Amino acid sequence: MPRPAPDVRALIDRIADALGGEATPERVERVARAVLEAPETAAAPPRPAPSAGRGGSESAAAGGAGRTRVVVTAYGRDTPGILAAITAELAASGANLLDVSQKILQGYFTVVLVADLDADADLGAARDRLQARGDAFGARVLLQHEDLFQAMHRP
Repeated sequence: MPRPAPDVRALIDRIADALGGEATPERVERVARAVLEAPETAAAPPRPAPSAGRGGSESAAAGGAGRTRVVVTAYGRDTPGILAAITAELAASGANLLDVSQKILQGYFTVVLVADLDADADLGAARDRLQARGDAFGARVLLQHEDLFQAMHRP
């Protein structure tokens, strides 16, 4: 088996360090694939405030068998209907919303949603549909697998 290129090896090491004790070969590979498949122009989403009763170490498996936990972040000018459009798109994808945090400040909004999707859901297609809905409102919407979000946003 060929050895990974140095930049990929560095990515794998960084992900494994970020996941700490929760790092398994499968989980590191899943996060690395998500990072490598993510659009290069994707901006880092805002960091959510910790939610009461939710630890940062919850795994996607906690959402139930056959489910994949995702984090959706959105930001932009506050426009009526943007949250409804995002949640309607998630519902159409079969998502179960687990947590929502929204803030509006001087005409701008941010929202962070945690949701479970079917494990066999096409995350790329769901991400594209959410981005298109956000674009219609002039908002940036990002969908990430929870593992990727956690690896990117650990202190």
